[in-house]
This record gives sequence, C-alpha cells and structure tokens, in this order.
Amino acid sequence: MGRYILFFGALSSLSFAVNAHPHAFVEMKNKILVENNQLVGFSMNWVLDEASSSEMLYDLALAGEDKQAQRKLADEMMKNIVGEHYFSYLYDQAQHKIKYTSKPRHYGLKAEGSKISYYFEFLLSQPQTLEKNQFTLMTYDPTYYVSMYYDSPQDATSKNAVDFSALPKGCSGTIIEPNVSEQLAVYAQSLDRSQRNVDDSLGAQFAQKVVIVCS
Repeated sequence: MGRYILFFGALSSLSFAVNAHPHAFVEMKNKILVENNQLVGFSMNWVLDEASSSEMLYDLALAGEDKQAQRKLADEMMKNIVGEHYFSYLYDQAQHKIKYTSKPRHYGLKAEGSKISYYFEFLLSQPQTLEKNQFTLMTYDPTYYVSMYYDSPQDATSKNAVDFSALPKGCSGTIIEPNVSEQLAVYAQSLDRSQRNVDDSLGAQFAQKVVIVCS
C-alpha cells in the first residue's frame, strides 16, 4: 500500500463511507502531444477527490509562498508517479509496449478549491510514427484501489476529457469504455480497504482506453 500513500497523500489516514473498491478517485484530463507528425507524449492533469486531497492541501498550505517547499512537494509526488510508470501503459498496433523517459516536463501541483490537481507531461523514449499506425493508452491503478477515469468519455472531441486536436490529418482519437461484467463489478465491490487483487489485474479491467488510429 505504500506506493499509494506516497502518491495520493496518506490514504490510510482517511475514513471512507463504504468499504468497496475503489476507495479514492482521480478525474483525468489528457492532451495528446505531437511533433513533426510523430506521437511524442501526453500532457496529463489529475484531480483527486476531496477526501484524498485533504492531507496534501494541508501540506501545500504549510508551504505557503515558500517556492522551495512547494517544489519539494511536487518533486516527491512526481518521483512516485514516475516510479509507477506514470500509471500509464501505451501499446502500438502490434501490441508492443512503448517506454517513456524517466524525466517528466512541466510538472507541479496546485489547489483547485477543495481538491488537489497534479499536472505533468511525460514523453516517449522514442517518438512514434503516427502514419499507418494505431496506439492504445490505458491509465489505471493495477489494484483498482484508486479509480482513475476520464469524464464525459462519450464526447471524444471534448477537451474536458482527452484533447486530440494535435493529431494530424488522417488520424482520429476516441475513448473506449471498459466492458465490465456484473460478476467482476460485484467482486470489486466486495473487497475492503485491506484487500488487494492477487494478480494486480483488477485495475486494467476497469480502465478506459484512449485509442489513436491513423491511416
């Protein structure tokens, strides 16, 4: 559980109204990064729910106008996100897993009312040719302890969810919802805070897919 405490700000100290998975929620926004008709990375913005944000908001308030203290908080947050491969998994049309660089760009955190927002850009280790290719990106917590989701996925053109505007002509993007069986949903709801899925496959089954297709 340590990696989630470090990332989301001591979730274990929080009291939840229900025991079922998930126990925390992160609403994501994503912008596709393209340079010279190549996919180079993604610009993410993650907003934590109010309960999960509380301790980090407290730490941010303690930092005040101290830029060094603010940077330390951002650095610690980013170190743990990078350590978990940005919680993101990218595959090309041949289902080859694509690696990222270990140094994010333009990262930080800020208060948005009663919530904390993390923002950062993560880059591919090698730019990927878009022409005649297809990519699938999934971002999730493997244990489904934390639900990481895009809002309004039915509107794939909405910048409130995923911004595909940088894609060149001949490319299109969409968000595909997971096909979760009733049996799996009941199983997830039956887990309490102390339980984990043994094979860490639960989160992937609840993950939305950002799909880019180029002719």
